[in-house]
Amino acid sequence: MVGIKGIMAGIVAAVVAAAGIQSAHAVPVVTVLSDTGTLTTSTYAPPASTSSNSVPSPYGSGSVSITPISATAFKVTFSPSSGFMASANNLSGGKTSLFAGLIAFDLTLDSAQRLTANIFEDGIYSTSGANTRVGVNSPDLASGVLISQLDNLLAPEQRGSSFTNLLTTVVSPVPVLPGGAFPTGSGTWNLYNKVTGFSQAYTRYHVVIDNDLIAESLVNPNLTPGFAAIAKKDFSIVFTFDGGSGGGPPLPNGNVPEPASLGVLALSGLALLARRRK
Repeated sequence: MVGIKGIMAGIVAAVVAAAGIQSAHAVPVVTVLSDTGTLTTSTYAPPASTSSNSVPSPYGSGSVSITPISATAFKVTFSPSSGFMASANNLSGGKTSLFAGLIAFDLTLDSAQRLTANIFEDGIYSTSGANTRVGVNSPDLASGVLISQLDNLLAPEQRGSSFTNLLTTVVSPVPVLPGGAFPTGSGTWNLYNKVTGFSQAYTRYHVVIDNDLIAESLVNPNLTPGFAAIAKKDFSIVFTFDGGSGGGPPLPNGNVPEPASLGVLALSGLALLARRRK
């Protein structure tokens, strides 16, 4: 469970009658526990400085909607705010902006199901000048997803994935090395991730998703000043009960974490939550 002071608690249930779709299950209940964001900016010109600002409800959970898309699948859609972005320029000697957003919610189903979560994200980015980069899954970002069952807390079972794991994450355009940056210029980015592999069926799940965006522009007096910006525009999750991808691309190995990696994922999830409390 997420114990964050001042959490936004509310039960959101949306029944959307999609034409031609007859769902075999009642629409799930989503209980939003946390929707927080922090924008941290570091400048490098003397005197160097770092500042952090809180961004309320960056995932836009106040307007979350739930849509049945088949007899065994539901789509949960959030509306990211305009504050879900990071931008930087090198006019003052260089700058790095890191936006860290966290969404946590409980999902309650009308019957026990083996849950699969298909996460879809997209946005826009722009870079100009040399020594600039933007990224959503670069190695220096601690983004990831952790899903825990809540039916039996004495027998915990968790599944998760890091957004930096190229075996479980598909990003287009493909970031270029070093640092997982996107190609120079302006364009759109898309990210897909999948979490599955629960050994049993459950009625209640706890979902924590940590998304980071980075924009960086380093100074070089011999180069034209640069600018970098990246933003999240769309964010949705398709929950399926048959292991389906919800329309996402195929992933290697079915994206089932090895048993040895589950402990690492759990510790990573706790570390991400601890970082948010600071």
